[in-house]
Amino acid sequence: MIETYRTVDGRDYFLFRFERRPRVIRIYVLKQPSYGARPEDGHSTHRYVDEHGQHYICWDGSCRDMQEAHQVAKAWAERTQQYVRTGRRF
Repeated sequence: MIETYRTVDGRDYFLFRFERRPRVIRIYVLKQPSYGARPEDGHSTHRYVDEHGQHYICWDGSCRDMQEAHQVAKAWAERTQQYVRTGRRF
């Protein structure tokens, strides 16, 4: 399932793909605003990279249903926007 998320302030858009896996849902980040001059490493951005080089959200715990996965994607997008604009970490 692919979905677009627009940040609360309406300034940025994110495109996510939700992929069901055994016991979890992985949230891939397909499109997002540039990090600009901010570090883009996995620790700073809370992203992992899979075996195909695609980024997905690193989140404490795991998403077991789509409702929870959507909430995680929204929270990650809002925090990413804040990080890009201010440098404030997650």
